[in-house]
Amino acid sequence: SASVTVHGASFGTVGHSLAMRIGQSACEATGWTSDSSVVCRTGHGVGGTRRVAVTAGERVGSLSEAYSFDAARLSSLTRGNSASTGSASVTVHGASFGTVGHSLAMRIGQSACEATGWTSDSSVVCRTGHGVGGTRRVAVTAGERVGSLSEAYSFDAARLSSLTRGNSASTGSASVTVH
Repeated sequence: SASVTVHGASFGTVGHSLAMRIGQSACEATGWTSDSSVVCRTGHGVGGTRRVAVTAGERVGSLSEAYSFDAARLSSLTRGNSASTGSASVTVHGASFGTVGHSLAMRIGQSACEATGWTSDSSVVCRTGHGVGGTRRVAVTAGERVGSLSEAYSFDAARLSSLTRGNSASTGSASVTVH
């Protein structure tokens, strides 16, 4: 959690009813400092900019786009490569993935993961499908913001094991089978 101080005017006196919200979430605790200052203890959130609202007595004052949470930051993957067939489980490590109840999605290249699971604020698991050779960017969307890691995941390139016809005439056409 974090401590947030809001400065303004007409917050009243210490005995008045006082509440503060960041986005749609009420502060864990709200404290009156003075008629022009209020302190809020806010919990975890995920990427995005939020409106801050202070209720003093029966009146509400707000400030749009006043508070933001960090975007997801990716630092490493536990599996950086997989076969070009089948699916694989990939764990991404980083920070600011939020809490279990927040919206979370992950992509490898242009493809969404078959399933994405929240493990912790610093770890996300993805079940990826098959792909073709090449290195891909990995992106995690937590809330409204995207964090990514370039050239972080690759699929094995196609491998040739044998050729059915190794020679043909210099004119005309021929059928070649690759295994």
